[in-house]
Amino acid sequence: MAKKPIIAKLSEDRALIFNKDGISRLNAKGYGELNDNFLSISIVETLYLLSKNWIKVKSTTGQLLSFEELYDYAHNIDEKICIKYLVYRDLRNRGYTVKTGLKYGSDFRLYSRENINAIHSEYVVKVFSEDKPCAISELTGFVRVAHSVRKKLIISIVDDDGDIVYYNMGYLRL
Repeated sequence: MAKKPIIAKLSEDRALIFNKDGISRLNAKGYGELNDNFLSISIVETLYLLSKNWIKVKSTTGQLLSFEELYDYAHNIDEKICIKYLVYRDLRNRGYTVKTGLKYGSDFRLYSRENINAIHSEYVVKVFSEDKPCAISELTGFVRVAHSVRKKLIISIVDDDGDIVYYNMGYLRL
């Protein structure tokens, strides 16, 4: 993507891209949700693409935002944006296609590197900070939801240094 950065317009917790060439370039690489005449990208995707200088982000008033300004804006919407961004960036850098996972009660849907054009994701990813413990009952709920939608659950834990450990969670039948 050594081309000129694509302009994205901030709209609440997403950014919208209306440029046809920009829509085509980003959608081909698995970014965003395609609509009739625009591409809608999540706030974490927006942060990632801005950090790569693939997009420029305009606020609702038309001001170009720096990464730090966008991050501050995103943090007001989602207090977990830092750890979500770290996990998103790590997974993208590993070659995975990463989408939002809200309808599955997770942070992300993850598509395998081998089948980037798959309709259904293989995994759901739930992001946690090492500092905030998660109850076992909460974990079992995530496992049940993932199992019921036929997806594998990956738990990602981010430590204070930004290092990430991934755990595969699931049912074990004996």
